[in-house]
Amino acid sequence: MTDYAFVLGKNWVLSLAELVVCLQDRGIADRVKDYSRTAAIVESQQKLSDEQLVDIQSALGGCYKVGRVVSVYDRALVEEAFPARGKVQKPARKMIQEIPWVKRVWPRPRGARIKFGVSTYPLLNRQTSVDLRKFTLAMDEWVKKRLVELGAKKAAYYAYEGPDRRDAKRINVALWPQTIARRGLLSPPNAEILALLTEGSLYLAKTVGVYDSQLQQFRDEARPYISAEISTSPKMCRILLNLAGARPGDTVLDPFCGSGTLLMEAAMLGMKCRGIDINSEAAEGARANLKWLGSEMGDWIDFKIIKGDARQASALLGQQVDAVAFEPDLGPVYRETPSVEDAKRSIDALTVLYREVLDDLGSCLRPGGRVGMTVPVVNTDNGQVSVDINTMIEGTGFDILKLLNSDAFKDYSPRNQRLSVKTDRTTLPERKRGQIVQRAVVMLGRI
Repeated sequence: MTDYAFVLGKNWVLSLAELVVCLQDRGIADRVKDYSRTAAIVESQQKLSDEQLVDIQSALGGCYKVGRVVSVYDRALVEEAFPARGKVQKPARKMIQEIPWVKRVWPRPRGARIKFGVSTYPLLNRQTSVDLRKFTLAMDEWVKKRLVELGAKKAAYYAYEGPDRRDAKRINVALWPQTIARRGLLSPPNAEILALLTEGSLYLAKTVGVYDSQLQQFRDEARPYISAEISTSPKMCRILLNLAGARPGDTVLDPFCGSGTLLMEAAMLGMKCRGIDINSEAAEGARANLKWLGSEMGDWIDFKIIKGDARQASALLGQQVDAVAFEPDLGPVYRETPSVEDAKRSIDALTVLYREVLDDLGSCLRPGGRVGMTVPVVNTDNGQVSVDINTMIEGTGFDILKLLNSDAFKDYSPRNQRLSVKTDRTTLPERKRGQIVQRAVVMLGRI
């Protein structure tokens, strides 16, 4: 058995849900062994190659890094060695300082010039019983010293000491993906070490793959057509593709394709792309974006974009598809918080639209195929109004597939309520602070 570590995104619950679906679809793991709000540990009977792990990381939208676990310590030992408050227990610090796992990361360091960095991820984003800065710096120094003792010609580390750019109050002792890429820390003999704290353990893992944020930024900014409307983020697109069960070589349909963001992500993952949009400008823009992407990739992309109504997808396509992933029309863009009545009128109309679309999709989605989609959640002057999923799928031939299935979490029951995961969910929120219209994610299966 081998343990693998995944660094979760900001919406850690949604990241967990996507990870479970992705690994179960691939037959790699069916349970989460341990987790925090920043990372998940999964155990697999398969010994995955670096290439396989990079492929998994590339497919995921909600995980930033993947690594292979090389050592595990009891969390209590770390708390004694690096307490946030109180006296340091020297025997505990000495035990960690021995770092025998270094030889698993660098089997032959003699004569090498090595660059590395330790990235620490806490149990929670803010509160911690471990002095994270002192722990991370000590690990960096100890690894450097040990590598020199083992014969490395030179050993140097990188440490991120500034505040989190997203939240200045959040402790940040982890290297950003762009730093890892810029410093070449994934190119041997260089390495990044993940130090992942959970309720009961400290997992140390060697990073194998990271999210390519620079490539995503380039695609977003350099593509020829950018819609004036708010588009779905590339990360959310990959989450929806995973919930839809899409794999390389599959034909994927986005019946509300807009400027083609989701289909561009699908193309990057080696999928055949089919898109429909009722807006002729958007459809033409999606074509331009996919042509541009193919040119940038130096590869031919199998795609077809059709101007038309999503409720007539089967007739417009004239073919079967393997997976359907989309963000539909989410209704009006509110400048002010709407009343409950206004929101309900919009949601009722959208529910009818979604049901009609799903009813037609059953004719072109292969038996056993899945749908990954979002639905709107409207913040009103008196609470939230959202789509009733059972009403939406009534009579369509689709069934709700549960997210965060309880079997995947049998191995771990957290004591801290802030780590509690409500399993067997029909929807999962994808919130952005301040938005009037938010999203919920849904996974459906063809009956």
